Amino acid sequence: MAPSVLFVGGNGLVGRPLVQTFLANKNRFDRFAVLTAPEKVERFADVKAQGAEIVVGSALEASSYKGFDTVICILGNLAMKLQPGIINAAIAGGVRHFYPSELGADFTIEDHPRIRFFRDKIITREHLRLRAKEVPGFKYTLVVTGAFAEFAASPFTGVDTQKHVARTYGRSDAKITVTSMPDILRFIVESVLIPLEAGTFERELRICGGNLTFGEVIQFVEEAQGVKYDVQFLDPKEMAVKEEEARKAGESEAEIMYSGVTLFASGKAFIPGPYANGLVDFEFEKPREAFKRLFGSK
Repeated sequence: MAPSVLFVGGNGLVGRPLVQTFLANKNRFDRFAVLTAPEKVERFADVKAQGAEIVVGSALEASSYKGFDTVICILGNLAMKLQPGIINAAIAGGVRHFYPSELGADFTIEDHPRIRFFRDKIITREHLRLRAKEVPGFKYTLVVTGAFAEFAASPFTGVDTQKHVARTYGRSDAKITVTSMPDILRFIVESVLIPLEAGTFERELRICGGNLTFGEVIQFVEEAQGVKYDVQFLDPKEMAVKEEEARKAGESEAEIMYSGVTLFASGKAFIPGPYANGLVDFEFEKPREAFKRLFGSK
């Protein structure tokens, strides 16, 4: 029987495009729905018109998950801390396959567990592992993508593609894995249709559009736009000071942001293989091609 998928989140920079990608493939699934609070229903009127079900309820209540076997979370940074409660509610509601909201880095290497940007995602991984050991038949999939090409050269990384200026915290030679958003979204859809190996409850799928340095990210954007950038790499310690100030002030959103802006040019967005690209039958867009599509003349 085809999976029945419930989407938690779905109105952000990644969530909405992922919903649209599922809608383009909705005939391959038994059900596809988006969970939303009563006050946010109108945000998904267009999604409903395209054929998605809209489930109105709380992500922390088991009743919201009745009739679905698969849940995919795509949440904002502040909402990441809610995932253990969401997982518990989903399991109680009958869900047996969970995709947490953690696209991006490999949290198992170097000092990643101490990085604030990753903290809630790591807690979620630990909770998933615990619940999978406790609940027969419950399993989960981790999709690890590296940096989205769409965000690798952006204000978040200090790159102004309008003024052709880069003020980036980190190093030019820092390794980074870059994967385009369309490929990430297509891969997630396809992966839901690929069963886990028998006897396993955890699946980590690493995908990669290409590995390069952050200096090459800027170089490829320069090539795409036909201009030379004014580039300076800055000391990440400056952001560490701001992060600590935000923590002491109780400003969680700022704390997470200051922690995150140093990751792309620090080597912490590099994803070692092996990669699961071969599970799908499409070719992944290379970083140079992605930046040309994103920043080249239309």
